[in-house]
Amino acid sequence: MHSEDGIHVICNMAGEEIWRGPELANLSRANLTGADLREADLHEADLSEANLSSADLSGADLRGADLSGADLSSADLSGANLRGANLGGAALSSADLHEANLRSANLSEANLHVADLRWADLRSANLRSADLSVANLSSAILRWANLTSADLSEANLRSAILRWANLTGADLGGADLRWADLRSANLRSADLSVANLSEANLSEANLTSADLSEANLRSAILRWANLTGADLGGARYCPPVLLLASWGVVSDELCLDLMRYDAANHPEPGKFIEWANGGDCPYSSVQIIRAANFLEKRELIKPDFLDRPVKSALQLCELLIAEKCKK
Repeated sequence: MHSEDGIHVICNMAGEEIWRGPELANLSRANLTGADLREADLHEADLSEANLSSADLSGADLRGADLSGADLSSADLSGANLRGANLGGAALSSADLHEANLRSANLSEANLHVADLRWADLRSANLRSADLSVANLSSAILRWANLTSADLSEANLRSAILRWANLTGADLGGADLRWADLRSANLRSADLSVANLSEANLSEANLTSADLSEANLRSAILRWANLTGADLGGARYCPPVLLLASWGVVSDELCLDLMRYDAANHPEPGKFIEWANGGDCPYSSVQIIRAANFLEKRELIKPDFLDRPVKSALQLCELLIAEKCKK
């Protein structure tokens, strides 16, 4: 792109002129297929419904630009600044957006199928109902992003930061979420079937009614995660780790079994008897944490509490899943 006597000229990658005009602010519906717009200043420009397929916008300044409904399929937007831009309904399939700044951008209902979003900054971005299937979001920052009902099936989300993200009803079936940070993320009713969550951090995540069937949860961190109503059929998990999820209120019989397991993993099991008789919490004077997280009921503890058999972590997980998860 260059200027001639105040007239802006846009060329394609072969150097051939494809557009000229007095201002870049209004490029709505312009045909800019294959345009060379590397490092162009297009902040707050109107590019709505423009054809920018295969265009080179690498390093371009597109802050606050209107790209709603634009065709950016196979475009190069690597390193571009799209902070606050409107890309609602845009076609970005196979686009290169690695290291792009998409913070607070609107990408609702955008098509990002197979797009490259490695290391992209998508903090607080709106990706509601966006198609991110098979997209590469490895190491992307999606903190506070809205991914409600988004299609992330088979997407690469390895080491992605999704802390506090809203993934309610999202499709993450078959997605690679190894090492992902999903702390406090909302995954209510999300589809995580066959997803790889190995070594992912799901502490305090909301997984209520989520589909985790056949998912890989080995080495995942599940401390205080809410799995109420979740489908764990065929999921691979570590029983002692699953017990650290937030199980809330359970039946009296299961509560006793869990408290007995807790006591068996405490350096001084007798502290539970003292606690039942009005004493301090068994964990108030020790460095270790509870072996299971649930709403305890000390009034259930009787003198023979420590004399009864202790169920294994696996047995307790099976009982919890049967009582608290999807039947």
